[in-house]
Amino acid sequence: MVFRCGDRRLEAWFVQRVTMRELEYYRGREQTYIKHFFLERYLEKVAYHIGWVAKDFVYVDGFSGPWRAEHESYDDTSFMIAIQALRRVASGLAERDRRPRMRCLFIERDPKAYDELRRAVEGISDIEVRTLCGSFEEQIPKIVDFVDNKFALTFVDPTGWTGFGLRNIQPLLQGRGEVIINFMFDHINRFLGSQTGTESSFDDLFGGPGWESAVAPGPRREQRIIDFYASRLKELGNFKHVTSTRVLKPTSDRSYFYLVYGTNHPKGILEFREVERKAVSEQERVRPDAKQTARVERTGQPELFVASDTDEDVSFHEEQEQRRDEAVARLRSLLASRKSIPYEDARSQVLEIPLVWEGVFKDIVHEFADRGEAKLLNMEPRQRRVGKGVTIAATQ
Repeated sequence: MVFRCGDRRLEAWFVQRVTMRELEYYRGREQTYIKHFFLERYLEKVAYHIGWVAKDFVYVDGFSGPWRAEHESYDDTSFMIAIQALRRVASGLAERDRRPRMRCLFIERDPKAYDELRRAVEGISDIEVRTLCGSFEEQIPKIVDFVDNKFALTFVDPTGWTGFGLRNIQPLLQGRGEVIINFMFDHINRFLGSQTGTESSFDDLFGGPGWESAVAPGPRREQRIIDFYASRLKELGNFKHVTSTRVLKPTSDRSYFYLVYGTNHPKGILEFREVERKAVSEQERVRPDAKQTARVERTGQPELFVASDTDEDVSFHEEQEQRRDEAVARLRSLLASRKSIPYEDARSQVLEIPLVWEGVFKDIVHEFADRGEAKLLNMEPRQRRVGKGVTIAATQ
Protein backbone atom coordinates (compact mmCIF):
# COMPACT_ATOMS: atom_id res chain seq x y z
CA MET A 1 0.00 0.00 0.00
CA VAL A 2 1.37 3.42 -0.97
CA PHE A 3 1.12 6.25 1.57
CA ARG A 4 1.31 9.81 0.40
CA CYS A 5 2.83 12.55 2.54
CA GLY A 6 0.01 13.76 4.77
CA ASP A 7 -2.11 10.64 4.23
CA ARG A 8 -4.98 10.56 6.76
CA ARG A 9 -4.26 6.93 7.61
CA LEU A 10 -0.67 7.74 8.51
CA GLU A 11 -1.80 10.70 10.62
CA ALA A 12 -4.04 8.29 12.54
CA TRP A 13 -1.03 5.99 12.96
CA PHE A 14 0.87 8.83 14.65
CA VAL A 15 -2.05 9.81 16.88
CA GLN A 16 -2.15 6.30 18.32
CA ARG A 17 1.51 6.61 19.33
CA VAL A 18 1.56 9.90 21.25
CA THR A 19 3.78 9.26 24.27
CA MET A 20 4.17 12.48 26.24
CA ARG A 21 3.22 12.21 29.90
CA GLU A 22 -0.40 12.48 30.98
CA LEU A 23 -1.83 15.69 32.37
CA GLU A 24 -1.46 14.39 35.93
CA TYR A 25 2.30 14.83 35.70
CA TYR A 26 1.80 18.52 34.88
CA ARG A 27 -0.51 19.50 37.75
CA GLY A 28 0.30 23.07 38.71
CA ARG A 29 2.08 23.70 35.40
CA GLU A 30 -0.67 23.05 32.89
CA GLN A 31 0.76 25.72 30.59
CA THR A 32 3.81 23.47 30.11
CA TYR A 33 1.52 20.57 29.27
CA ILE A 34 -0.10 22.64 26.49
CA LYS A 35 3.31 23.73 25.22
CA HIS A 36 4.53 20.14 25.06
CA PHE A 37 1.22 19.05 23.51
CA PHE A 38 1.79 21.59 20.74
CA LEU A 39 5.49 20.83 20.27
CA GLU A 40 5.00 17.07 20.01
CA ARG A 41 2.27 17.29 17.40
CA TYR A 42 3.87 19.95 15.26
CA LEU A 43 7.30 18.30 15.35
CA GLU A 44 5.82 15.01 14.18
CA LYS A 45 4.06 16.69 11.27
CA VAL A 46 7.03 18.70 10.01
CA ALA A 47 9.53 15.86 10.51
CA TYR A 48 7.32 13.48 8.59
CA HIS A 49 6.76 15.89 5.69
CA ILE A 50 10.47 16.72 5.42
CA GLY A 51 11.56 13.14 5.99
CA TRP A 52 9.36 12.00 3.13
CA VAL A 53 11.31 14.06 0.58
CA ALA A 54 14.74 14.78 2.15
CA LYS A 55 17.67 12.78 3.45
CA ASP A 56 18.03 14.76 6.70
CA PHE A 57 15.84 16.36 9.33
CA VAL A 58 17.39 18.45 12.11
CA TYR A 59 15.85 19.50 15.41
CA VAL A 60 17.51 22.19 17.54
CA ASP A 61 16.51 23.04 21.13
CA GLY A 62 18.25 26.19 22.31
CA PHE A 63 17.25 25.99 26.01
CA SER A 64 17.02 22.27 26.69
CA GLY A 65 17.10 22.09 30.48
CA PRO A 66 15.92 19.83 32.04
CA TRP A 67 13.84 22.01 34.32
CA ARG A 68 11.34 20.69 36.86
CA ALA A 69 11.19 17.22 35.35
CA GLU A 70 8.79 15.12 37.40
CA HIS A 71 9.78 11.68 36.10
CA GLU A 72 13.13 9.92 36.00
CA SER A 73 12.58 8.97 32.35
CA TYR A 74 12.37 12.71 31.46
CA ASP A 75 9.21 12.02 29.48
CA ASP A 76 7.85 15.41 30.58
CA THR A 77 10.81 17.37 29.18
CA SER A 78 10.91 18.99 25.76
CA PHE A 79 14.11 17.22 24.70
CA MET A 80 12.81 13.73 25.47
CA ILE A 81 9.42 14.50 23.92
CA ALA A 82 11.28 15.51 20.76
CA ILE A 83 13.42 12.36 20.74
CA GLN A 84 10.38 10.12 21.15
CA ALA A 85 8.48 11.98 18.43
CA LEU A 86 11.35 11.63 15.98
CA ARG A 87 11.65 7.95 16.79
CA ARG A 88 8.00 7.48 15.86
CA VAL A 89 8.44 9.43 12.65
CA ALA A 90 11.55 7.44 11.70
CA SER A 91 9.72 4.18 12.37
CA GLY A 92 6.70 5.24 10.32
CA LEU A 93 8.85 6.37 7.41
CA ALA A 94 10.96 3.19 7.50
CA GLU A 95 7.80 1.13 7.03
CA ARG A 96 7.37 3.05 3.79
CA ASP A 97 10.98 2.56 2.71
CA ARG A 98 12.14 6.05 3.59
CA ARG A 99 15.03 6.41 6.00
CA PRO A 100 16.07 10.01 6.53
CA ARG A 101 18.77 10.78 9.07
CA MET A 102 17.17 12.28 12.20
CA ARG A 103 19.51 14.58 14.11
CA CYS A 104 19.03 16.51 17.36
CA LEU A 105 21.13 19.25 18.92
CA PHE A 106 20.40 20.22 22.52
CA ILE A 107 21.97 23.33 24.05
CA GLU A 108 21.98 24.17 27.76
CA ARG A 109 23.83 26.95 29.53
CA ASP A 110 23.55 25.88 33.18
CA PRO A 111 26.38 23.40 33.95
CA LYS A 112 24.34 21.37 36.44
CA ALA A 113 21.35 21.08 34.11
CA TYR A 114 23.69 20.31 31.22
CA ASP A 115 25.26 17.39 33.08
CA GLU A 116 21.78 16.00 33.73
CA LEU A 117 20.86 16.50 30.07
CA ARG A 118 24.03 14.78 28.86
CA ARG A 119 23.45 11.77 31.12
CA ALA A 120 19.83 11.51 29.99
CA VAL A 121 20.72 11.19 26.30
CA GLU A 122 24.16 9.57 26.31
CA GLY A 123 22.82 6.05 25.69
CA ILE A 124 20.67 7.00 22.69
CA SER A 125 21.95 5.55 19.42
CA ASP A 126 18.94 5.20 17.10
CA ILE A 127 18.65 9.00 16.77
CA GLU A 128 21.75 11.15 16.32
CA VAL A 129 21.91 13.32 19.44
CA ARG A 130 24.51 15.94 20.24
CA THR A 131 24.70 18.34 23.19
CA LEU A 132 26.44 21.66 23.72
CA CYS A 133 27.13 23.41 27.03
CA GLY A 134 26.92 27.17 26.72
CA SER A 135 24.55 29.99 25.91
CA PHE A 136 22.35 29.66 22.86
CA GLU A 137 23.61 32.91 21.36
CA GLU A 138 27.28 32.03 21.84
CA GLN A 139 26.79 28.61 20.27
CA ILE A 140 25.16 29.91 17.07
CA PRO A 141 28.24 29.27 14.85
CA LYS A 142 28.45 25.66 16.06
CA ILE A 143 24.69 25.23 15.64
CA VAL A 144 24.83 26.51 12.06
CA ASP A 145 27.68 24.10 11.34
CA PHE A 146 25.68 21.22 12.81
CA VAL A 147 22.58 22.07 10.75
CA ASP A 148 24.79 22.11 7.64
CA ASN A 149 22.19 23.84 5.45
CA LYS A 150 19.67 21.06 6.03
CA PHE A 151 16.06 21.70 7.00
CA ALA A 152 15.88 22.38 10.74
CA LEU A 153 13.10 23.09 13.19
CA THR A 154 14.52 25.27 15.95
CA PHE A 155 12.71 25.45 19.29
CA VAL A 156 13.59 28.41 21.51
CA ASP A 157 12.10 27.98 24.99
CA PRO A 158 13.81 30.36 27.44
CA THR A 159 12.99 31.14 31.05
CA GLY A 160 12.99 34.92 30.45
CA TRP A 161 13.63 37.39 27.64
CA THR A 162 17.42 37.25 27.28
CA GLY A 163 19.75 34.88 25.48
CA PHE A 164 17.98 34.78 22.12
CA GLY A 165 18.33 38.30 20.70
CA LEU A 166 17.03 38.27 17.15
CA ARG A 167 20.16 39.80 15.61
CA ASN A 168 22.40 37.47 17.60
CA ILE A 169 20.61 34.35 16.36
CA GLN A 170 19.99 35.73 12.86
CA PRO A 171 22.46 33.37 11.08
CA LEU A 172 20.41 30.41 12.32
CA LEU A 173 17.06 32.04 11.54
CA GLN A 174 18.10 32.74 7.97
CA GLY A 175 19.06 29.15 7.27
CA ARG A 176 16.70 26.55 5.85
CA GLY A 177 13.88 25.64 8.13
CA GLU A 178 11.45 26.99 10.70
CA VAL A 179 11.49 28.36 14.21
CA ILE A 180 9.14 28.29 17.20
CA ILE A 181 9.98 30.84 19.90
CA ASN A 182 8.35 30.92 23.32
CA PHE A 183 7.72 34.63 23.84
CA MET A 184 7.28 34.78 27.61
CA PHE A 185 4.72 37.57 27.58
CA ASP A 186 3.70 37.43 31.24
CA HIS A 187 7.30 37.67 32.39
CA ILE A 188 8.33 40.24 29.79
CA ASN A 189 5.27 42.40 30.38
CA ARG A 190 6.23 43.00 34.01
CA PHE A 191 9.35 44.87 32.93
CA LEU A 192 8.44 46.39 29.54
CA GLY A 193 8.15 50.14 29.85
CA SER A 194 9.50 50.20 33.42
CA GLN A 195 12.48 52.27 34.41
CA THR A 196 14.61 49.35 35.55
CA GLY A 197 17.64 49.72 33.28
CA THR A 198 16.52 46.81 31.09
CA GLU A 199 16.15 48.83 27.87
CA SER A 200 19.27 47.39 26.23
CA SER A 201 18.10 43.83 26.86
CA PHE A 202 14.83 44.64 25.13
CA ASP A 203 16.78 46.03 22.19
CA ASP A 204 18.33 42.56 21.94
CA LEU A 205 14.97 40.82 22.33
CA PHE A 206 13.30 42.81 19.57
CA GLY A 207 16.33 42.94 17.29
CA GLY A 208 17.07 46.64 17.85
CA PRO A 209 15.33 49.84 18.97
CA GLY A 210 11.90 50.92 17.79
CA TRP A 211 9.85 48.77 20.17
CA GLU A 212 9.00 51.64 22.51
CA SER A 213 5.81 52.68 20.71
CA ALA A 214 4.55 49.09 20.69
CA VAL A 215 4.79 48.81 24.48
CA ALA A 216 3.25 52.21 25.22
CA PRO A 217 0.03 52.15 27.25
CA GLY A 218 -3.15 52.17 25.19
CA PRO A 219 -5.63 49.97 23.35
CA ARG A 220 -4.51 46.52 22.20
CA ARG A 221 -1.11 46.91 23.88
CA GLU A 222 -0.57 43.18 24.23
CA GLN A 223 -1.38 42.56 20.58
CA ARG A 224 0.84 45.47 19.50
CA ILE A 225 3.77 43.91 21.36
CA ILE A 226 3.26 40.49 19.77
CA ASP A 227 2.71 41.97 16.32
CA PHE A 228 5.89 44.03 16.59
CA TYR A 229 7.95 41.04 17.67
CA ALA A 230 6.48 38.97 14.85
CA SER A 231 7.29 41.68 12.31
CA ARG A 232 10.91 41.84 13.50
CA LEU A 233 11.22 38.05 13.37
CA LYS A 234 9.85 38.10 9.84
CA GLU A 235 12.27 40.82 8.77
CA LEU A 236 15.44 39.52 10.41
CA GLY A 237 14.74 35.85 9.68
CA ASN A 238 13.68 36.49 6.08
CA PHE A 239 10.53 34.46 6.72
CA LYS A 240 7.60 34.65 4.33
CA HIS A 241 5.13 33.87 7.08
CA VAL A 242 5.15 34.56 10.82
CA THR A 243 2.30 33.92 13.20
CA SER A 244 1.69 32.98 16.83
CA THR A 245 -0.60 31.12 19.18
CA ARG A 246 -1.47 32.14 22.73
CA VAL A 247 -1.21 29.94 25.82
CA LEU A 248 -3.25 31.14 28.78
CA LYS A 249 -2.54 30.94 32.47
CA PRO A 250 -4.15 27.79 33.86
CA THR A 251 -6.29 29.56 36.47
CA SER A 252 -7.00 32.98 34.93
CA ASP A 253 -8.00 34.35 31.54
CA ARG A 254 -4.67 36.07 30.98
CA SER A 255 -1.83 35.31 28.61
CA TYR A 256 1.08 33.28 29.93
CA PHE A 257 3.15 33.11 26.75
CA TYR A 258 2.94 33.04 22.96
CA LEU A 259 4.50 30.48 20.65
CA VAL A 260 5.76 32.61 17.75
CA TYR A 261 6.38 30.70 14.54
CA GLY A 262 8.33 31.53 11.39
CA THR A 263 8.29 29.58 8.12
CA ASN A 264 8.84 30.03 4.41
CA HIS A 265 6.31 27.47 3.26
CA PRO A 266 2.51 27.90 3.00
CA LYS A 267 2.11 24.28 4.12
CA GLY A 268 3.79 25.22 7.40
CA ILE A 269 1.14 27.82 8.20
CA LEU A 270 -1.60 25.33 7.43
CA GLU A 271 -0.10 22.65 9.69
CA PHE A 272 0.66 25.13 12.49
CA ARG A 273 -2.96 26.28 12.51
CA GLU A 274 -4.21 22.68 12.52
CA VAL A 275 -2.07 21.88 15.56
CA GLU A 276 -3.29 25.10 17.18
CA ARG A 277 -6.90 23.94 16.68
CA LYS A 278 -6.16 20.74 18.61
CA ALA A 279 -4.12 22.55 21.27
CA VAL A 280 -6.86 25.13 21.88
CA SER A 281 -9.38 22.34 22.34
CA GLU A 282 -7.05 20.66 24.83
CA GLN A 283 -6.44 23.94 26.64
CA GLU A 284 -10.18 24.54 26.95
CA ARG A 285 -10.52 21.04 28.39
CA VAL A 286 -7.68 21.44 30.90
CA ARG A 287 -8.22 24.92 32.32
CA PRO A 288 -11.63 24.41 33.99
CA ASP A 289 -10.14 21.60 36.08
CA ALA A 290 -7.15 23.75 37.00
CA LYS A 291 -9.44 26.61 38.02
CA GLN A 292 -11.59 24.32 40.13
CA THR A 293 -8.55 22.80 41.85
CA ALA A 294 -7.27 26.29 42.67
CA ARG A 295 -10.66 27.29 44.14
CA VAL A 296 -10.85 24.19 46.29
CA GLU A 297 -7.30 24.72 47.56
CA ARG A 298 -8.08 28.36 48.32
CA THR A 299 -11.40 27.83 50.10
CA GLY A 300 -10.89 24.34 51.50
CA GLN A 301 -14.40 23.51 50.30
CA PRO A 302 -15.04 20.65 47.84
CA GLU A 303 -17.38 21.41 44.93
CA LEU A 304 -20.41 19.36 44.01
CA PHE A 305 -20.05 19.55 40.24
CA VAL A 306 -17.12 18.69 38.01
CA ALA A 307 -15.39 21.69 36.48
CA SER A 308 -16.72 21.11 32.97
CA ASP A 309 -20.27 21.51 34.32
CA THR A 310 -19.66 24.88 35.92
CA ASP A 311 -16.92 26.70 34.00
CA GLU A 312 -17.40 28.08 30.53
CA ASP A 313 -14.54 30.22 29.34
CA VAL A 314 -16.05 32.85 27.07
CA SER A 315 -12.75 34.66 26.47
CA PHE A 316 -11.68 32.15 23.82
CA HIS A 317 -14.95 32.45 21.90
CA GLU A 318 -14.79 36.23 22.03
CA GLU A 319 -11.21 36.23 20.80
CA GLN A 320 -12.02 33.83 17.98
CA GLU A 321 -14.84 36.09 16.79
CA GLN A 322 -12.45 39.04 16.80
CA ARG A 323 -9.92 37.03 14.82
CA ARG A 324 -12.59 36.02 12.35
CA ASP A 325 -13.40 39.69 11.78
CA GLU A 326 -9.70 40.30 11.10
CA ALA A 327 -9.71 37.46 8.58
CA VAL A 328 -12.69 38.98 6.76
CA ALA A 329 -10.92 42.33 6.61
CA ARG A 330 -7.70 40.77 5.34
CA LEU A 331 -9.41 38.84 2.55
CA ARG A 332 -11.29 41.97 1.55
CA SER A 333 -8.00 43.88 1.46
CA LEU A 334 -6.34 41.18 -0.65
CA LEU A 335 -9.16 41.28 -3.19
CA ALA A 336 -9.09 45.06 -3.31
CA SER A 337 -5.36 45.13 -4.08
CA ARG A 338 -5.04 42.08 -6.32
CA LYS A 339 -8.54 41.66 -7.81
CA SER A 340 -8.01 37.90 -7.98
CA ILE A 341 -5.90 35.53 -5.94
CA PRO A 342 -5.37 31.75 -5.91
CA TYR A 343 -7.06 30.07 -2.99
CA GLU A 344 -3.78 28.69 -1.62
CA ASP A 345 -2.13 32.15 -1.65
CA ALA A 346 -5.07 33.78 0.11
CA ARG A 347 -5.21 30.95 2.63
CA SER A 348 -1.55 31.26 3.63
CA GLN A 349 -1.91 35.01 4.22
CA VAL A 350 -5.20 34.86 6.09
CA LEU A 351 -4.14 31.90 8.22
CA GLU A 352 -1.33 34.03 9.63
CA ILE A 353 -4.10 35.34 11.90
CA PRO A 354 -4.30 33.24 15.10
CA LEU A 355 -7.39 31.09 15.64
CA VAL A 356 -8.34 31.27 11.96
CA TRP A 357 -8.31 27.67 10.77
CA GLU A 358 -8.84 26.41 7.24
CA GLY A 359 -12.48 25.50 7.84
CA VAL A 360 -13.12 29.03 9.15
CA PHE A 361 -11.39 30.52 6.13
CA LYS A 362 -13.43 28.41 3.71
CA ASP A 363 -16.63 29.58 5.40
CA ILE A 364 -15.54 33.20 4.96
CA VAL A 365 -14.76 32.68 1.26
CA HIS A 366 -18.17 31.16 0.63
CA GLU A 367 -19.82 34.02 2.52
CA PHE A 368 -18.03 36.45 0.20
CA ALA A 369 -19.36 34.49 -2.79
CA ASP A 370 -22.90 34.33 -1.38
CA ARG A 371 -22.94 38.10 -0.82
CA GLY A 372 -21.63 38.76 -4.31
CA GLU A 373 -18.33 40.19 -3.08
CA ALA A 374 -16.32 37.48 -4.84
CA LYS A 375 -16.55 34.87 -7.56
CA LEU A 376 -15.03 31.43 -7.27
CA LEU A 377 -13.32 30.53 -10.53
CA ASN A 378 -12.20 27.08 -11.69
CA MET A 379 -14.54 25.21 -9.35
CA GLU A 380 -15.24 21.67 -10.56
CA PRO A 381 -18.88 21.05 -11.61
CA ARG A 382 -19.65 18.94 -8.53
CA GLN A 383 -17.28 20.77 -6.15
CA ARG A 384 -19.15 22.15 -3.15
CA ARG A 385 -16.30 23.66 -1.09
CA VAL A 386 -13.54 25.99 -2.19
CA GLY A 387 -10.09 24.44 -2.27
CA LYS A 388 -6.88 23.89 -4.19
CA GLY A 389 -6.93 25.14 -7.78
CA VAL A 390 -9.73 27.66 -7.22
CA THR A 391 -9.21 31.38 -7.81
CA ILE A 392 -11.01 33.95 -5.65
CA ALA A 393 -11.88 37.00 -7.75
CA ALA A 394 -13.36 40.34 -6.73
CA THR A 395 -16.67 41.23 -8.38
CA GLN A 396 -15.95 44.96 -8.54
